[in-house]
Amino acid sequence: MTDISLILSDLDGTLFHDDKTISAYTKQVITRAQGQGILFGISTSRAMVNAVKFLDGISPDIFITNGGGMALYRGEKIYSCEFSVGEVRAIIQAAFDVLGGDAVLSVDNEGGLYSNSRDELGDKFWTFNDFSDFSEPGMKICIQTLDREKVVKIASAIGLENVDYLPFSDIPWYKLSRSGATKEKAIAALCTRLDIPPERIAAFGDDFNDIGMLKLCGRGIAMQNAIAEVKQAADEICGSNEDDGVARWIEAQL
Repeated sequence: MTDISLILSDLDGTLFHDDKTISAYTKQVITRAQGQGILFGISTSRAMVNAVKFLDGISPDIFITNGGGMALYRGEKIYSCEFSVGEVRAIIQAAFDVLGGDAVLSVDNEGGLYSNSRDELGDKFWTFNDFSDFSEPGMKICIQTLDREKVVKIASAIGLENVDYLPFSDIPWYKLSRSGATKEKAIAALCTRLDIPPERIAAFGDDFNDIGMLKLCGRGIAMQNAIAEVKQAADEICGSNEDDGVARWIEAQL
């Protein structure tokens, strides 16, 4: 793998099996690659506090979290882009105004994950907050709706030029982040810090917010289970997440 200095992998639908586990085989292959001097990083929409719960046996050199809201290199913060407290409060209020008082929301930031649903949302283990007086910044705000027009109205509360918004392909939610809080922006900052050109990065993904990352990196690899838009943006396609596609691709290069 002489042309690759860094491998970046999304988690859900990519490194994770469908049950959110990572196989022993995948962990072994990643460790072998790192032993050969290749950096390995996670690039996920999950918050750090949520992602690390699933990585026993893997020690990433790099973390890109909250869909690009923050990038860390061996614990050093390289990049951060988030909504201010005022912007978070404006978006929350707009969501209730547009969707009604029973709108379901979540806010992620460097310190935690918060939701106004008392039900466990997937595996994320949110801290409950009714958002009546929320006063923290946010790297990612998620809203339970697939109505794009309503999402646009909500984002307009702080100016559309200040918000990136994308749907998830597997759940009926939209993700809102500060303009600039993208995986590709975080990767660009890491490239500058580490003096690694994007051409020497292999990146794996499966969903909408992976498209920019795959286009930026020298080897953009879509999972077999990826949505069609990701496959179209990728340079190549590997096996599915259930078949340890990331690890099998890496092992073939070692």
